[in-house]
Amino acid sequence: MKDMTPPGERSIRNIPVSGGSHRRSNPERFPGDIPLPKRRKRSRRWLWITVAVVVVCAIAGLLLSTLFAGATVTITPKMQSVNPPANLTAAPNAPSGSLGYQTVSLSQSATTAVSASGTQHISKQASGAVTISNTFSAAPQALIANTRFAAADGKIYRIHSAVTVPGGKKKADGTFTAGTVVATIYADAPGADYNRTGPTSFTIPGFKGDARYTKITAQSTADITGGFVGDQAGITDADMQKAEDTLKSQLDAALSSASGNSVPENFLPVQGSLAITYSAIAQSPVDGGKVSLTQTANATLAIVKSADLASALAKLLVQGYAGENVDFATPNPLILQLATSTSKTPVNTGPLTLLLQGSPTLVWQFDQDALKTALLGKDKSAFQSVVQQFSPAIEKAQASIRPFWKTTFPTDSSKLQVTVDAE
Repeated sequence: MKDMTPPGERSIRNIPVSGGSHRRSNPERFPGDIPLPKRRKRSRRWLWITVAVVVVCAIAGLLLSTLFAGATVTITPKMQSVNPPANLTAAPNAPSGSLGYQTVSLSQSATTAVSASGTQHISKQASGAVTISNTFSAAPQALIANTRFAAADGKIYRIHSAVTVPGGKKKADGTFTAGTVVATIYADAPGADYNRTGPTSFTIPGFKGDARYTKITAQSTADITGGFVGDQAGITDADMQKAEDTLKSQLDAALSSASGNSVPENFLPVQGSLAITYSAIAQSPVDGGKVSLTQTANATLAIVKSADLASALAKLLVQGYAGENVDFATPNPLILQLATSTSKTPVNTGPLTLLLQGSPTLVWQFDQDALKTALLGKDKSAFQSVVQQFSPAIEKAQASIRPFWKTTFPTDSSKLQVTVDAE
């Protein structure tokens, strides 16, 4: 039969393919065909971009956490308002636990000119201010009137009024910070030979052979002047009295003004305690037939350390106070007034009765550096137990550590800030 293919020709190669091509011309898919996914050329690029962003963010976060890492501790200290008593007694070189006072020294000079009236024979002693220092002991040293002071060249000077030199403050090494007082010394004889310019050191001959000889000494604080023997332009008694009143008025005003700037930080001045002594008036001729008159005044002012006064008030007024360090919440919260004016009498010779005005708030003190040291490197969970070591000075404390995920305080003290909220 013609329709039958001969056995020898029976092969797949003999199956005709239309168009002479082995590719399927019909684009339709047949059932069972598996679609091939389209290739995404950009997927790998975005993956690398994402990884890069994550790495950059991680590095930036690490840098920020390093640069801005730290901690802030805010402390609310114990505070208590008090109503002080009407007065308190303060003593020089008071023992620990008692209220004491110290003194500061001031010196001012003033000059005026008056018309000369003829000539007169003058015989005057030189005079000037000296600071007497006591490094002998913590006890005050009393010097009687006419105590001698010797310069290195042997010339003798004397004080005309008794003074008491405050005791020194004993240091941990056993030495003393000098207690000092200003006094006026007068030459033992008249004449210009006793005038001195520049600093001069003095010893007290009465202490020779005693340890006090090298421990209680004096140093001039201004020129020693006024010594003169001879004829000099004369001044009438009325003109001299008027000039003396003018000089003292100028000196009093200058010392009162200067006393406010002489009070050290953390001390309170005792108003009415400014004690002034005046040197002899030095005369010298000037042009125009006039005479120049110069006078020097030395003063001492009583001052009280703020923390000592706060402690004395806490001891009197705060129940349970056990001698902790306290101070006032604001500077100068009290006015201290001397009960009896001693403007012409040295104030360092005995106890002073102080009148108090004001209603201060006491603030308990703590060592901020010690608190920082105790917190360095500690876990935040230990914060309150560390703060408790500073009781009762600290009433409340809060801590903030940066960055927020850190749970330990920095090990570098410069990155740990302590602030005190004493409002």
